[in-house]
Amino acid sequence: MRKRLWLFLLIIPWLFGGGCQENPAENPSPTLEVAGEGATLENPYHKETGPAQISLPPEALKGQIFQTELVRRKTVLPEIKVTAVIKPNKYKLAKISPRIEGKAIQVIPELGDLVQKGQTLAILDSIELGQKKAELLQARVNLKLARRNFEREHRLFKQRISSEKEFLDAQGEFERNHAAYRATREALRMIGVPEEEIKEMQWDAKNHPLSYFHLTAPFAGTIVSRNITMGEVIRPTDVPFTLADLTTVWVSLDIFEKDLAHISEGLKVRIMMDAYPNEWVEGTLDHILNVLDPATRTVHAHAVIENRSGRLRPGMFATVVIRIPSSDKQEGLVVSQTAIQQVQEKATAFVEIEPGTYAVREVILGTTVPPDVEILQGLKEGEAVVTEGSFYLKFILLAETIGADSD
Repeated sequence: MRKRLWLFLLIIPWLFGGGCQENPAENPSPTLEVAGEGATLENPYHKETGPAQISLPPEALKGQIFQTELVRRKTVLPEIKVTAVIKPNKYKLAKISPRIEGKAIQVIPELGDLVQKGQTLAILDSIELGQKKAELLQARVNLKLARRNFEREHRLFKQRISSEKEFLDAQGEFERNHAAYRATREALRMIGVPEEEIKEMQWDAKNHPLSYFHLTAPFAGTIVSRNITMGEVIRPTDVPFTLADLTTVWVSLDIFEKDLAHISEGLKVRIMMDAYPNEWVEGTLDHILNVLDPATRTVHAHAVIENRSGRLRPGMFATVVIRIPSSDKQEGLVVSQTAIQQVQEKATAFVEIEPGTYAVREVILGTTVPPDVEILQGLKEGEAVVTEGSFYLKFILLAETIGADSD
């Protein structure tokens, strides 16, 4: 067993930045001391053994850095932990469609591109639009002629040169042409042609055929969906572009029915993305639906968080911790999360008895309050637990355990 353990310890200094001695006799291996009647030097996690210690000789400490902190008391509020998914802010999401059928002759942004408000996304060619614009231009000419004729007949009627019937006929013709012009103008407005473009519309507009129109971005954002290709006919029921303002995103989560009594809008939450472990973001529970999902017995909710850096991408998984306000604030023992190692699926801490000697303690964890974690059982207030260097001790413990189990 000692020979196998020595092979593990031989490579530990290289893994953790230390040196390696050529003569094993000059660098004694650490030992596990097991207290308790009838205990053996076998796996300290066997039920029949008692608490274990790791003893390191001075040579084994060379090149290793150990830091400790004291187990302390801290106010710990009850919390609820749920999984969540990052989604676009639906209040800042736009599905962009044309109001009239057209053929795509130019498509500009690609999927994921950032666009500005008013920027052209695609140019479409519509026969129907060309006809409506031609009708407007014709109506504009007819109205202009009818107005001139009406003004002429009005002057002649005042001078008693023209009859009242001729004056009334000219007035009626003017009003009919004015109504026709307003109708064609309104028809263009209804399909999204801007007012300024209608005013400046001409028969001989250079590089701008009457049948062309632009799909534009209603606000600045990111193209999150692009379903359009050159030459494709796009109808009003199609959605060629989906635009999202990702400067804020939703953290979408489901709250179980049993927890609803403790949850309300406005509660502070902490969020950690699976992509960025140990990086917590603060947020506020913004909205909780009033309808319970009968299949999952959960209520959907979301929190809004800032994302101006763009690091948070829709579809990412996250963990959300909701801190429940309580009038009965309780104090508990806490240590840094870096002091806890998982050894054979058990939470383990290493208590420094003296430099080079560490007690191995199995602990029961409570509420996580980053960067700390609550200790329900296994440690006492004031004990010094290893933070930096705890993984090195875990490695030694596993090496000894493997050696003992294989004998």
